[in-house]
Amino acid sequence: MVGQVGHGGIDWAGAVLDPESGLEPAAEREARAALAGWQQFARKYRLAFRAELHSEDLDGETAEVLDSLGRLGFPVARVRGWTQGAWSDRSCFGFSALDATAAGSIYQLRCNAVRLRRTGPDVVQHRLLDGDSSMAATWHPNRERYKTIALPDLPRPQPRQRGRLGRFTADALDRFFRPVPRQLHTDDPVYAAAVAAAAERDGLDLFRWTWAAKGGWLVVWKSDGTGGDNHQQRARFMDFLPALADCVERTGIA
Repeated sequence: MVGQVGHGGIDWAGAVLDPESGLEPAAEREARAALAGWQQFARKYRLAFRAELHSEDLDGETAEVLDSLGRLGFPVARVRGWTQGAWSDRSCFGFSALDATAAGSIYQLRCNAVRLRRTGPDVVQHRLLDGDSSMAATWHPNRERYKTIALPDLPRPQPRQRGRLGRFTADALDRFFRPVPRQLHTDDPVYAAAVAAAAERDGLDLFRWTWAAKGGWLVVWKSDGTGGDNHQQRARFMDFLPALADCVERTGIA
């Protein structure tokens, strides 16, 4: 049984998922391989792990966390692979959940969440908000009050001298592989710019994974449809959350 949360959280989270929908068999096998990897990771680093959440699990702190995140728009209607424990001296919660594109394609995400020590303005780094995706209403119910700030592009290496054919190929690749927009979405642009400046000082890449700080929570997530990650890659993903939380909390609230 895949975990469900209370009605309040489901009102926002997972609204684009059909109640009976799930992954295709091949995708489900890959998703379960990813979950097995997280189970081994949790055992190695002494984190509590539950492969599936049953009704008796959805009580107390677990239910509180999932309901809070659901109300903020995160997909928590199909939770499994629940982890909980200390990471970099913070109490962190991890889970895998299903989400769907506006066209109905279903995929698995891996989310890490931590309570922030103080509630500040919303700051969101999510490609859904870079365009006109209809899913943005589900993920970010307060998006109408957000403004976008664009951060400077990272310096690019100096191009090597190329012949005419080499320059043509390089230009074509540049057009095809456009960089991810370096944009943050926020209800307080001054605060978000300060967070970005603090991250730059710390050497933290805000665009390594997708994340959102809102409602007193910080959540980082990524696609997790295969078991291809190793423990070192999982640890880097885990490390990003407390590092970003420290950066957000050190930034003065305007």
